[in-house]
Amino acid sequence: MSDINANEALGWDDEATVESSNYALLVPGTYSYRVSSFQRANFDGSNKMAPCPEADLTLTCSNAEGARSDVKVRLFLNRRQMWKITQFFKSCGLLAAELPDGTSYAMGPLWKQVPGCTGQVEISNRTYQGKTYNDVKSFVVPETSLFPKSPKSASKYGEGF
Repeated sequence: MSDINANEALGWDDEATVESSNYALLVPGTYSYRVSSFQRANFDGSNKMAPCPEADLTLTCSNAEGARSDVKVRLFLNRRQMWKITQFFKSCGLLAAELPDGTSYAMGPLWKQVPGCTGQVEISNRTYQGKTYNDVKSFVVPETSLFPKSPKSASKYGEGF
């Protein structure tokens, strides 16, 4: 599926293109990922979190056994979720893995490098209203990193990335 206009509304009389879904329920475990889609959006807020911007990511995940699926994850730009945003940036090499807690960094330049980034992610399953879905349990932060890593560089996470 082309991500250029992936979130574009269609009209009743528009021309359509045949496309298939890249979704499959994954066995919980560690998977390599490539960010195949990145959209900026806004979260309207809830009882637990104030309204804030959000990053909607589609991760194309695969493992050594050949399991592959698209997994969607939302990163909320909220102080309560900074740990997850930092974990994501470190996992794909946009921040040095060795960067200590409490270090400030500018997110703006990093978001521009997100499409195409690769890393590893821990996938679990969650059940909601009787259906089971893939869920990002955590982003895997490497023990050490080369800083900065270009998202366009050759991936160490397998063919296709």
